[in-house]
Amino acid sequence: MLNEDRGPNSTFNIRSPGRFIVKVSAYALFPSSAGRGERNSGVAICHGWAASDHFECDTHSKGGRALRIGIDVTSWSNRRGYGRFTRGVVRELVRVDREHEYSLFVDAASYEPSEFPHEARHVVVRTSASPSSAASHSGRRSLPDVFRMTHAVSREKLDLFFFPTVYTWFPVLNRCPIVVGVHDTIAEDFPEAIFPNGEGGRFWNWKSTLARHQADVIMTVSEHARRAIVRVFGHAPERIKVIDEAPEPVFRKLQPDEIDRTVLARHAVTNGDFLIYVGGINPHKNLPALVESMAADRGARSESTKLLIVGELDTERFTPGLTLLRARIASLGMQDDVIFAGRVPDIDLVHLLNAALALVLPSFAEGFGLPAVESAACGTPVIATRNSPLPELLGDGGIWIDPFNPEELREAIRKIVEDSDAQSAMGLIAQERVARLSWGASARQLQELLHEAGRR
Repeated sequence: MLNEDRGPNSTFNIRSPGRFIVKVSAYALFPSSAGRGERNSGVAICHGWAASDHFECDTHSKGGRALRIGIDVTSWSNRRGYGRFTRGVVRELVRVDREHEYSLFVDAASYEPSEFPHEARHVVVRTSASPSSAASHSGRRSLPDVFRMTHAVSREKLDLFFFPTVYTWFPVLNRCPIVVGVHDTIAEDFPEAIFPNGEGGRFWNWKSTLARHQADVIMTVSEHARRAIVRVFGHAPERIKVIDEAPEPVFRKLQPDEIDRTVLARHAVTNGDFLIYVGGINPHKNLPALVESMAADRGARSESTKLLIVGELDTERFTPGLTLLRARIASLGMQDDVIFAGRVPDIDLVHLLNAALALVLPSFAEGFGLPAVESAACGTPVIATRNSPLPELLGDGGIWIDPFNPEELREAIRKIVEDSDAQSAMGLIAQERVARLSWGASARQLQELLHEAGRR
């Protein structure tokens, strides 16, 4: 934490175990002329600018001719898809690309030095709220916070700037190429399921339009999403480049004796007696339809199959869905069959995915569907929406349904629960199909895209 009561000649340290010490001069909190960061072996000495808006942390130096690439990582603290993509691909990118210089721009509320790759510079910007909290369904980032981000970037000499997601976009005034990530068109295709009021939708459309207008290149995460962007916005296909998402290495097939029964017991499930959903609890995820499909077949089975829902329960960043879902569960008498796990760390989630019969993702649409890919990496089949890249990606490793056809979802669940041979075969195929995906491969795709854009 910054101590704003200190005098202008004092300093404080932020320690990152085993990595480096960030030393910040307290004079950054006072109007003064500001110097650039100094380098000292093993120590990042950070100086703030006179406007007291941000400070920089130089943790790596590269020699020779290099592109200076800035990256917005204010979505880093988002625990869902945008954040997982940003963390996965940026960590690998700065690790594998030692030719060019990377500066990561992050808000102070999200900044924890040990979480960020030490191969890059960190530029930490003081904002009144984390963008992951402020850029929500019912709120928006304040204009002063947006201007602070813009100002921090404008102080840098950059050859390229990259936004992993339009979700945290802000105007960039630098005269350099800009790459903006657009992961899907769900907000445009299903606005009533994303925004609780028209004002939120209008603000999103305004931000998205400005971001895409400023972008020299649009990045997305699948060919499916690329086609949707062309359909909805009319952008030229050649302007849109695809960077794959990938499962974290922790997600892998476990042997039966490796599955931690204490993790299962903590969530009141046992091996092979439950379906799992992982993601946000939002209307476009179509979870009431999933509960209704399970309730419709409950009497036809001698043993009840449970549904484990993994996702944040304390906050809903885009639109309320939890209250309505709980009400529907109660009206169906499914309280004992549906379990809310809340957020589960990956080291536990891998055991749940390995033990589940299938992961179910009945969303109206998915730009990628990362939870399904993580499930497939564990050898667990998927029931998921056809309105996604998953049928192309996983092939016969899953059952693909029309999210607006309840009977298709019921039949898919029946197939998984009642046909163990088919369930096992689909799991093996799914695991084989995702073996080619890794954040290292995605980082190499992104490296090529950024280098090509930066040389323009």
